[in-house]
Amino acid sequence: MKKFMSMITVIGLAGGLLAGCGTKADDKAVASPKQSAPVKKVTLNLLQSKVEISDQVKQMAADYSNENPNVTIETQLSADLDTLLKTRFASGEEPDIFFAKSYSGVKDWKERLLDLSNEPWMSQVQPFAEPGMTVDGKKYGFPSAIEGYGFVYNKELFAKAGIEKVPVTLTELKQVNEKLKAAGIASFSEGYKETWVLGRHLFNLPFAYMTDPQGNVDKINAGTMKIKDMPTLDSFFEILDMTIKYGKGAESVGISYDNQVANFASGKSAMMQQGVWAIDPILKINPNIKMGMFAVPFTDNEKETKLPVGVPAYYVINKNSKNVEEAKKFLIWLHKNGQKYLVDSMRMIPAFKDMKATDELGPLAKDMTAYVDKNQTIPFAHLLWPSGMDKQFARPLQAYVGGQFPRDQVLAEVQKMWDSTIKK
Repeated sequence: MKKFMSMITVIGLAGGLLAGCGTKADDKAVASPKQSAPVKKVTLNLLQSKVEISDQVKQMAADYSNENPNVTIETQLSADLDTLLKTRFASGEEPDIFFAKSYSGVKDWKERLLDLSNEPWMSQVQPFAEPGMTVDGKKYGFPSAIEGYGFVYNKELFAKAGIEKVPVTLTELKQVNEKLKAAGIASFSEGYKETWVLGRHLFNLPFAYMTDPQGNVDKINAGTMKIKDMPTLDSFFEILDMTIKYGKGAESVGISYDNQVANFASGKSAMMQQGVWAIDPILKINPNIKMGMFAVPFTDNEKETKLPVGVPAYYVINKNSKNVEEAKKFLIWLHKNGQKYLVDSMRMIPAFKDMKATDELGPLAKDMTAYVDKNQTIPFAHLLWPSGMDKQFARPLQAYVGGQFPRDQVLAEVQKMWDSTIKK
């Protein structure tokens, strides 16, 4: 019996040892695969303007995080982005990705920007979108969208006046105005109360139509050329005079953007100098309007007639960001999905060759795209001006519209404003 019990004990101990060994082996088997390092959690801070698409930008950020669970994108949109950026950088709360304005904005922030010249999407950027983000041969931006402007026109009113095609020369533009007048239709109701309509967009034309806009501005900055010597100014004042004569005259300086759009949308004027951004407010007033947009003719050579097109802002990367690689990955993703987010969701006109403006963006975008496809564009030369010039220029130009300043006095005032800013 004792012998039997001893055998039981030995078997039990052996079993226990084997069980113990088995447990350790099992433990070892569970622990044997190498534990992967924990995925690094990253937060990207994105700052930009265009507050009207705030919801769409937030949705884009959320979708990116769903696809990349380790990355959270915190978005902030501001109507006064310049001030916000200066505050954030001064406080040390620097964004990883942010909007920089074309030309002057990119130059101002250049020392803080990452060179994006060799990014995979750069080869798809439209050629006209490159100058605004290029400094010393390096490309710093991802173009958010393109915008363009000219004369938006009412097709039904044109037809009523017997106008069969849009004017492509300065002489034809005069003829269009006369035909509208004969039909009892006002050509214009310009919003010259707005400094940006008159002092930025319209006054951009003589600078943009110069053969070398950048070189022209450089000469003015250097004092080797005066603004009054620009040969394109004759056409500019011809066009400005037309908008006064065939529009509201001196009353134009009291017309706001909202009034300008309302007059056009309700059929009180056949044309207005505006851009693709005006589509929604026009359609809210008159969803059935048939409209289009054409370039403002500046000479009697139709081959020289081109539409001002530019990139208002670029996504740029803060080169001092701790998450540079993740920020670069985001821009690669945004390009890959740009048709969905930039075009379809945010309703912006793409600055990439492999994205297309859709019919849903409306007739103004469609007409602008036709100029882009034919390479019939001129730049937003006002972005080359000293900062804040557009608002200053508007004052003497408004005085001209109101009959208070002659042409020579307008140009003298404009030159004085430019010189005083350069000397600061």
